[in-house]
Amino acid sequence: MPDYKSDLPTNYYFGGGDEATAGTPLAVALLLICILLILVLPRKYAYVPFLFAALLLPLHVVVLVGGLHFNATRILVLGGWLRLLLRGSFPGRLQTIDTIVLSSAVGSAVMYCLLWQDMGAVINRAGWLVTTMGSYFLIRFLVQDKEDILRVIATFAVVVIVIAPLMWYEHSSSDNPFWVLGAPKMTDIRDGQIRAQGPFGHAIVAGTVGAVLVPLFVGLYFCRPRARWLAATAAIASIVMVLTSHSSTPVLTSAAVILGMAIWPLRKRMRFVRWGFVIFLVIAQLFMKAPIWFLMTRISAVMGGSGWHRSMLMDNFFRHFTQWWLVGTRANPDWGWSMWDVDNAYVGAGLSGGLVGFVLFIAVLVYAYKAIGKGRKLMHKSPRDQHLVWALGVALFANTVAYFGIVYFDQAIVAWNTLLAMIAIVPVFAASELARQSPPRVAPPDLEISEGDWMNPSPDHVYGNF
Repeated sequence: MPDYKSDLPTNYYFGGGDEATAGTPLAVALLLICILLILVLPRKYAYVPFLFAALLLPLHVVVLVGGLHFNATRILVLGGWLRLLLRGSFPGRLQTIDTIVLSSAVGSAVMYCLLWQDMGAVINRAGWLVTTMGSYFLIRFLVQDKEDILRVIATFAVVVIVIAPLMWYEHSSSDNPFWVLGAPKMTDIRDGQIRAQGPFGHAIVAGTVGAVLVPLFVGLYFCRPRARWLAATAAIASIVMVLTSHSSTPVLTSAAVILGMAIWPLRKRMRFVRWGFVIFLVIAQLFMKAPIWFLMTRISAVMGGSGWHRSMLMDNFFRHFTQWWLVGTRANPDWGWSMWDVDNAYVGAGLSGGLVGFVLFIAVLVYAYKAIGKGRKLMHKSPRDQHLVWALGVALFANTVAYFGIVYFDQAIVAWNTLLAMIAIVPVFAASELARQSPPRVAPPDLEISEGDWMNPSPDHVYGNF
């Protein structure tokens, strides 16, 4: 039997990473300036330098302290939390989705530690929690209303406008201009095509981030007329990121974005859309000789990429359920050729967190969709705000599709958690906007109310006896 583990990089699991502190002078300067701005700017602007630096600084900008890796994202998160502690910028009440996100992260981390039973795993998951939960709740506490959401999207727009032309240059020359910030200087080439990655850890991640941001720029375009030039330019820049990454997952994610935006007229009939999709999968399974996840192989035959590998990964995942359901498994490299390469977020959640981690990961998506649905219904009187909420939902759908071909492992985690944090406050700002737009109730003019009744009115006194 071949030794499939021979393909496994030595630093694939915990214990890997950079062996020394690394960072170019420009990266260090950008990091320090943005941390200073996070600390001194008002709340409604503090997340702007955080997002700008978190997305532009590569994974390899890192400070090594006693074996602990503090990459740029973690340093920025710690700077942001220092601001929260100094200024007390905490909301009064969290939403259900906040609890689900926290439970998913903590549950997965605990299961991962039980699986490996090694101090290296504990350190690894502690750093992962700083990155994931630190960035989620930082944005969750700083972004509190619709204007903040629009400002976040505008920040994303500026970032992709900076990244796209440099990725175009990288795709043309194979030299990555982001090496001045610590990214690899030489670019990956597959089948003779240059795969630009910009500041991200891989070309697939770069293209996918560009794809999932497109619906947000569409929402900005409809909701903020004065920012339409910025939104349109950013959408074009995102498409450039997709094309220059030369990867099938970003293309498939872009198709999901187009589909999501196209069914806007059916927004009030989403129950029928969901059941229609389920019926389609059932019919497809009846006519296919292989399980339905092998559709990825057929899609890959058209778009290119490694659809066969992703299909086999899911096939082995379900076939070996008894190996991973309890706390996950370390045996996946033995399942077949390159099965160590878990480029599927759903499979990754199960392998590292068992059935608990897998279910909680799905629960995050479910409750995020519920928040979007609730917010859209509350915003029925405001078409512009409905477009914004729908755009957030399409971005969520795009990530849902992208996760079949990718696992975020670099600064893309910040983009994902920022989207979740914005979705978490959608019902809150939607309810406040609905209350603001609704006319106040007043007492009927012919109703006589004494002075004592005004001081302590009953419902019948104020609104009439209906």
